[in-house]
Amino acid sequence: MTPMDESVSPRRDELPLALLAYAVALALFLLVPPFLKQRVGPPEGFTLQEATDLLTPLVVIPLAWLVFHRAGRLGRPGFVLFLVAAVAWVDAHGIHLAANAIGDAFPPGGAAAFYQTVPGDLDYWLDETLSHWLWHLAWVALSVLVIAAATRSRRSGTAPLGATSAAAGFLHGATFFFVTVEGVTTALGIPWSILLLAWSVVAVRRRLARRPVVVFFLVTAVVTLSGYLAWGALNGWTLPEFSAKGLLG
Repeated sequence: MTPMDESVSPRRDELPLALLAYAVALALFLLVPPFLKQRVGPPEGFTLQEATDLLTPLVVIPLAWLVFHRAGRLGRPGFVLFLVAAVAWVDAHGIHLAANAIGDAFPPGGAAAFYQTVPGDLDYWLDETLSHWLWHLAWVALSVLVIAAATRSRRSGTAPLGATSAAAGFLHGATFFFVTVEGVTTALGIPWSILLLAWSVVAVRRRLARRPVVVFFLVTAVVTLSGYLAWGALNGWTLPEFSAKGLLG
């Protein structure tokens, strides 16, 4: 790989549309499946949620690559780092899919006894701790790589679509808020969102990176932090899982 030739831009910049496609895919594949409880097995416990989740990395990771590719080029090191982050994302997603499915296979209220056993404790740790943290760290790593690529390539394109990038950022920020609250990884989400907001503000003022990426992450940070503040204010300045409040059925 070689750095992007910033003098060549014969077509409209496609980065905003790539950002929107990526954000829409994340929202659909991370927020909708938990509500898909219809059984589609065999096996009996296999539901539409698991069936849909099998497609998640097959859709999200190629779109993440498209965003990374359109944002700029980081050469071979950047390509290797993207592969590592993508593999970690897929690895964590697979762990979560399997471990979560085992817990969901129990009838309502029937999993409590299982989680008191050694296999149940392991399943819970794989589902609620290892997969969530590895998954969300990989998600942040992918964002860092996009920022790095966009910072290296400041090419603005022929027709930057600010509204498209902003809409993508809104979806991305809302999805990150919901997923980190439900995944109990706000200890990662809060500081990352603050750092992202600080970078975005500086990038806007100094034009440090490509405009669509700056708009995307600026809106992402504002939406995510606003979500944390609103949810915290409603819950005595704590951030309980939505499922614990009965909002996920």
